[in-house]
Amino acid sequence: MRTTRLRNAAELGLLAAVGLVPLAYHLVSLSAMTDPVAIVSGAVVPIACSALVVAATVPVARSPISPAYTLRVTGWSALGALTLGAVALLFVTYEMSQGPPPEGPVVVIAGAASIGSVFGLAFGLTDARQQRAQDQVERANAQLTVLNRVLRHNIRNAMTVVSGRVELLAERVDDGEESAAVVEENVDRLLSVSEHARHIGAVIGSEGPDGPGDVEAEMDLVEVVDGAIERLGTEHPDAEFDAPAAETCRVRAHPLTEAVASEVIENAVVHGGDDAPRVSVSICRVDDGVALRVADDGPGIPAETVETIRRGYETSMRHTDGLGLWLVQWVVDRSEADLSFESSGEGQVVRILFERVEETAGVPASDDLVAPDDDTPPTADDDTPTPTADDDTPPTADGDD
Repeated sequence: MRTTRLRNAAELGLLAAVGLVPLAYHLVSLSAMTDPVAIVSGAVVPIACSALVVAATVPVARSPISPAYTLRVTGWSALGALTLGAVALLFVTYEMSQGPPPEGPVVVIAGAASIGSVFGLAFGLTDARQQRAQDQVERANAQLTVLNRVLRHNIRNAMTVVSGRVELLAERVDDGEESAAVVEENVDRLLSVSEHARHIGAVIGSEGPDGPGDVEAEMDLVEVVDGAIERLGTEHPDAEFDAPAAETCRVRAHPLTEAVASEVIENAVVHGGDDAPRVSVSICRVDDGVALRVADDGPGIPAETVETIRRGYETSMRHTDGLGLWLVQWVVDRSEADLSFESSGEGQVVRILFERVEETAGVPASDDLVAPDDDTPPTADDDTPTPTADDDTPPTADGDD
């Protein structure tokens, strides 16, 4: 996250340099000019153009095209300066071949370069906006392709199972209990897919052509996680949770981060290693960000699933089994956060790194999980430090529903 900011600052610095270098030259050469016409054409106009390029770094930094397309704008501005400067150089060279050189040839070339940088800047801004819109369309198409495939595949299969089991229930009333359980399970899966699809639709619809819109908000990550643990504790009474020890930790993230936290933690519960899964959740400071880590004792996320999520789209040969991890990845992207899967050979830990707002209390400065006391495992209401499972099978996070 800090590296991204430094890179963006460097790119903005390059854009400012395109205007600052000729601006410094024009200010120096201005003192040697006496002709009013030369002052206006050779100094005032170029100074104004160079100053405009320098001043443009502020709105560019605040616009939706930054930071992804800042370097693109800088390149076009520099290309405009070089192009018009080269034309001026050819003109000066031609004039010198025909007779006495024109007065102040360097001033002419530098002035042309300053004017060219403005034209390049204008073209670069237009090009960056168009490229950003095109990238958004391509990303939305990829996401909708995933959504369409999962909805068609999962809902069709689930409803086929429901239909078949209902027929069995009608024919065999005595064996209806088992079939009813299967029906209920598949209906729950169908509802889960539907809920994920609803959230994903909200994520996709939150970014428009003029910017991401109101897709970021400040929230207390501890409150979000505690709420998810409380709800999941009611739904899964056999599960054990090691809750964060932090008191408060405000982050800047997408409003659907609450759904993401629930999804990651619920995956850890559902795909735990036994009938009484144990899930470790920690929140800690990492540089200028905050890491949310969720670990369980399940089999872990398949490498092919992680690869598919990282690639950003599915194929007929490589695809995931649901929408859960896609929802997590896309909300993380909208939050300008980072999603990682840590593997230890025996399992995995899901980590999401958010941008931290300064208001925090009791948040540890390391993302290492503290081993819990085996005799008295902490729950969401405990005041003990954030622990993790210290079993023979280290906690992992696994696939989505």
